[in-house]
Amino acid sequence: MDKIIQDIVAVDLECSQKVEEARKKKQDVQSSMSAKKKEIYDSFVKEYQVKVDAHKKELEAQIQETKAKNEQEYKESLNQLSSLYEKNKDEWVSTIVSRCKEI
Repeated sequence: MDKIIQDIVAVDLECSQKVEEARKKKQDVQSSMSAKKKEIYDSFVKEYQVKVDAHKKELEAQIQETKAKNEQEYKESLNQLSSLYEKNKDEWVSTIVSRCKEI
């Protein structure tokens, strides 16, 4: 009877060790999966950031191009308006003065 109890205790101890080994393996696998998940996520974030930075540079270039174009158009319009004013200022002043005298 003692032999049977010792065998049962030995089998129980062996099973406990196997359960503990399985638990450790599970924990190692979970740690490995977490590390791999983080690695994949970091890789994705890095790749995405590169794309975002490239797009940002492209947009900044477009903004600068549009800004330069708008500035040029503004200067041209201002020159045209100044030219028109210089050409017609005497006539416009006369017209304003004459209309003010009419009132």
